[in-house]
Amino acid sequence: MRSVALLFILLFSLLLVEAAKAQDVLRIAAIVNDEVISLQDLGERLSLAMASAGLEDRPEIRRRLAPQVLRGLIDEKLKSQEAKRLDIRVASSDMEKALRLIEKQNKVRKGGLKDFLARKGIKLTVLAERIEKDLAWSRVVDHAIRPRIHIGQEEIDDMLAQVKAGKGKPEYQVAEIFLPVDNPGNENDVRVLAERLIQQLRSGATFSGLAQNFSQSAAAGGGGELGWVRQGQLMEELDKVLVNLRTGQTSAPIRSIAGYHILRLLDRRVGSGLTEQTKQDPSVSLQQLFLPLTSTANETEVASQTALATTMGQLAADCSDMKRLGAELGTTMSGGLGKVKMSQLPLEIRAVVERLPVQKSSQPIRVENGVMVLMVCDREPTREPQEKTSEPAERERVKGKLLKDRIDVAVRQYLRDLRRAAFVEIRI
Repeated sequence: MRSVALLFILLFSLLLVEAAKAQDVLRIAAIVNDEVISLQDLGERLSLAMASAGLEDRPEIRRRLAPQVLRGLIDEKLKSQEAKRLDIRVASSDMEKALRLIEKQNKVRKGGLKDFLARKGIKLTVLAERIEKDLAWSRVVDHAIRPRIHIGQEEIDDMLAQVKAGKGKPEYQVAEIFLPVDNPGNENDVRVLAERLIQQLRSGATFSGLAQNFSQSAAAGGGGELGWVRQGQLMEELDKVLVNLRTGQTSAPIRSIAGYHILRLLDRRVGSGLTEQTKQDPSVSLQQLFLPLTSTANETEVASQTALATTMGQLAADCSDMKRLGAELGTTMSGGLGKVKMSQLPLEIRAVVERLPVQKSSQPIRVENGVMVLMVCDREPTREPQEKTSEPAERERVKGKLLKDRIDVAVRQYLRDLRRAAFVEIRI
């Protein structure tokens, strides 16, 4: 009888879980024109965003990030609807290429992406849907925006004159997260999000992951990297902050006329005029063990987790051991971090990784919300800088940058117009 009762309780619990899931499917988070975004859509996209940014999946982090993820989903709906209006479709072959690229970037065997995502609690369909909509929007940009933008020879001449004048002056390699304020009523929400993203960066989230999921600039898809800039090329508000950053340091949120910016200084150099010094930004493949701590953890709890991290690090002879131990540990932030550019690591983490031999675990590293142990699985060699002196090549590079900047502004205006013309109702 007792076993029957336990079975009944178990079945009843499962029914409650399924009922809750069904309710999330039916409950509406937002309506965009005549299309619905459900709570389930929002929850699945939150999981994808947090996994991409290396964030621990905790209820309080979900609550903090949900408004901006929902805003991203609303914009995605508007973009998708515009692609349909223009009769733009994404070929299955393009989808296949995009998925294969993601497998390659994460060192996943061909066809293994579904299992790789499942281990992070993400459905392949969620990622595929986002990729399809991103590809469709890029076709919209190519069709409706790019043909209207022309870069004149005089503009290129002016920029080249600035390049020549910058010889011997400092240049900065910068990454950016940009959060626009299109409506004064959204000012506080955007500012709060910017501050929360700073908190997540301090807790170990990757800058590139947050940029890809939250930034609204054209550079977001590339992890927010703007390339090399000189003083005067960015807005005055950004320039003032940039010149005082240390290499690897991230700024506080900066308010400009367009919105909030978060800058990270990846590197600095002395300008060489038309002779561009290019050097590789080396990448490392990392495995991580992460032992979480609450914000109220006392010294005894910190010491206990640090001791456990030390022991587990000593048990790992190589990255396969680290992967196994991470799976046994069961924390969401343990596991492979994939290939990461050194410049994108937080300064204190970068200092550890630079000195760490391959297949050797680090000492425990205390971060805001826990203790981590890192291991470098593979390290790309750093090549010596190479010189490029061709002025025609420099003209093409300058033209490309001018075109990219102009398209970025036009895309923001295009999307702003779509928002203003749309019926959007948020229900949560």
